[in-house]
Amino acid sequence: MGVSEFTMLNEKPPASPELPEFTGERVHPETYPAGETLQEHVARYVFAAGYCKGKHVLDVASGLGYGTDYLRKQSSRAIGLEIDQKCVQCSRYLYPLTTYEQGSAERMPAEWSEAYDVVVSFETIEHLERPGDFLQEVFRCLRPGGLFICSTPNKSLYLFQGHNRFHIKEFYFGEFLKLIETRFSVREVFGQSFHPRWQVAFMAFRALALKVLRVLHVPPLGISNVVSSSKWPSPFEGNSIIESRVLPEFIPSPVYRRTVPTFVVVLAEKGRR
Repeated sequence: MGVSEFTMLNEKPPASPELPEFTGERVHPETYPAGETLQEHVARYVFAAGYCKGKHVLDVASGLGYGTDYLRKQSSRAIGLEIDQKCVQCSRYLYPLTTYEQGSAERMPAEWSEAYDVVVSFETIEHLERPGDFLQEVFRCLRPGGLFICSTPNKSLYLFQGHNRFHIKEFYFGEFLKLIETRFSVREVFGQSFHPRWQVAFMAFRALALKVLRVLHVPPLGISNVVSSSKWPSPFEGNSIIESRVLPEFIPSPVYRRTVPTFVVVLAEKGRR
C-alpha cells in the first residue's frame, strides 16, 4: 500500500459545519419541530418539481439546501443560490451532489443571463430591500418562455401573527400579483393552507384580543395555543425529502371563492421573443 493510499484510508471525514442560528426563518429537519410548517415548506418544492422535469432550475434563497437537492433529482440540473455563507457550507456538506452558490437574490452572477428554464423562490421576496431588482434579475436569468414559481405569505392572514422582524415588506394577495406582473405574465395562481372567510374574522378578533392583553400585561390564558401542530408528520427521512410523506392538503392548489390562502404561490412566464 502506498503512502497516499494509507493517508486516504486514515483521513478523518470532514467535520459537519455548524448549522446557522435557529431563528424560525430557515427550515431544517434537524432544527425545526415536525409539524405544519415543515409540511408547507416541503410541499412547495414537491409542487414545483412538476414543472422542472428535464429542465435547468435555479432555486433562489435555497436556505439549508434540501429543496434544491430534491429538485436536482427531478430535473436535469439544479443550482441553489443563498446569501448566507453558513447555509451554503451546510448545504454543500449535506448534499454533495448538488451545486450551491453564495450570492444575493438582487444581484445574481452576470454569466447566468438566460441560463435557466425554471426559477423557483419561496418565502424570499418579503425579505428583500429591493424586490423590483430581484424580479429583474430573475427575468434576466430565465430563458424566453421560462417559468418563475414564487410564493409569499398572504398579509391578509399573516398580519394576525404580529410583526416579523425578518420581513421588510409583506404583500396582500392582489398586491403580490401586481408586483409579479410588472415583469412577467402570470399563468396561474395557487394558494396553500386555506381558511374559510368566516374563520378569518375570528382570527382578526383573536389577534386583537391578544394585542389588548399584551398592552395590559395580562397572560393570554391559552388563547395563543389553541391548535397544536404536532399531529403533522415530518416529510423527511434524515435530511432528504420523502414525497410520499407530504400530505396532499399542503400541496398548492387553485384559489376558490370564500377561502383565503395563508400563502400565495404564483406560476409566471417570461415572454418569448
